[in-house]
Amino acid sequence: MDLDISWSTHTNTRSSDIDVPMLMASCPHFADMARGTQGYMKDWNDVHRAAAALRPVVGISEDAWNVANKVLGPAGAAASIALILDKSSDGQVKSPGGYLRGLIEKAQVGELHLDRSFYGRLSGAGV
Repeated sequence: MDLDISWSTHTNTRSSDIDVPMLMASCPHFADMARGTQGYMKDWNDVHRAAAALRPVVGISEDAWNVANKVLGPAGAAASIALILDKSSDGQVKSPGGYLRGLIEKAQVGELHLDRSFYGRLSGAGV
């Protein structure tokens, strides 16, 4: 089943310039692992499937993944897994589940700006 995924970082849908190539460029560990499990990532559906497959590797529970999908939307949940996987690989995130819960809490109050994290990673800031 393919998902009709539009980028949304919180409950109020907003536009973002983040696309699949940018996500893959800003999260190289996720990109390598995603391609290893799912092959070429051509769209958000592929990224979502890869994130779902890699979720246990990162240490994210199925329950947390389901909540992330509900609150962040499928693209936001998948992007969160990519970000968490890379940040934990870099030693920046010690508790992946706790980090995801924090993202979900920010989204619930309209304060999550996930795209900024990807721009920061691309610019080398690692935000």
